[in-house]
Amino acid sequence: MTFVTSYKSPDLDGIACTIAYAELLTKQHLSAIPVYYGDLGLEVKFLKDYLGGIPIKPHTGSFPTGSDFVLVDTADPDAIDPAIPLAQVKEIFDHRKLVFVEKFTSAVSHIELVGSCATLITEEIVRKQIQPGRVSATFLYGAIISNTVNFKNSVTTDRDRKAASWLEKQISLPPDFIKNMFQSKSQINVSNLEQVILQDFAVKNIAGKIIGIAQIEVVDLEKLVSSLKPQLLEILGRLKAERGLDYIFFTGVDILEGFNHFLVIDKDSAGLFSHALSLPGLTSEVKTTRIIMRKQIWPLLEKSLESTSNLKLVPDRSLSRPDVSPDVNVAQ
Repeated sequence: MTFVTSYKSPDLDGIACTIAYAELLTKQHLSAIPVYYGDLGLEVKFLKDYLGGIPIKPHTGSFPTGSDFVLVDTADPDAIDPAIPLAQVKEIFDHRKLVFVEKFTSAVSHIELVGSCATLITEEIVRKQIQPGRVSATFLYGAIISNTVNFKNSVTTDRDRKAASWLEKQISLPPDFIKNMFQSKSQINVSNLEQVILQDFAVKNIAGKIIGIAQIEVVDLEKLVSSLKPQLLEILGRLKAERGLDYIFFTGVDILEGFNHFLVIDKDSAGLFSHALSLPGLTSEVKTTRIIMRKQIWPLLEKSLESTSNLKLVPDRSLSRPDVSPDVNVAQ
């Protein structure tokens, strides 16, 4: 039996790829079961309600002896269900620069830098000449639109556009589908803020430093940050202390207007992220003029930590770096 799954509490891209790739294997007469570990986000719940259910179940506990695994939208052993034996992962699909494929000694890796992992799965479906079901096609289309921020994200490629166009022809969606999907994950308030943050909170060990990044993607981001800033800062501070993080960072993405709003709570974090993102003015918060997603930030942090291993990072120094990211322009 092959289990298809993603990282803990996967977003729409992870769930879409899990469902669709398990369906692809099944239609090739292979035994495959889609499962997820953790919780589902607001955007996934929107599509679940829209479609009247989804063919995927949560998993807890151990897996049957002899199981194989396919990982989608992740190549990080620290992010997946701990019950998965790394040596039994046979295939990996991901679209990030910072991956750990060497940890999966038996896996065939498909790591390609596109805007959405759903693009890679869609291309597999087209290549195998398999007709996707309505649920799979809708989830894949929604994932590409979400990950590329309706093609505004700088990581968007022509392959993403082509895959989304092909999927759109397989399904019939109302004209307000994208707007409603984006608004679905913007229903954030004091009562559910911490739950939303935790659902998509990522932690990595880079160059011996434990770094946490909270990312939310919403409409009307500035209003949300303004109204919930005290709560955001309190949650970030608590997460840093409770999880023993060296650095912590908040990035909000306005999915309609196309910009980020960054927050930091301490000088060390401000120093690291201002250097990595070429933002010398980042002392507590800053707004950008273009979108940069968390998956783009991780490799910049890795380079920054490597280049400054013997240098004390402070927020009020402008540290030159030759590989300045083109995706971030400061708009104070």
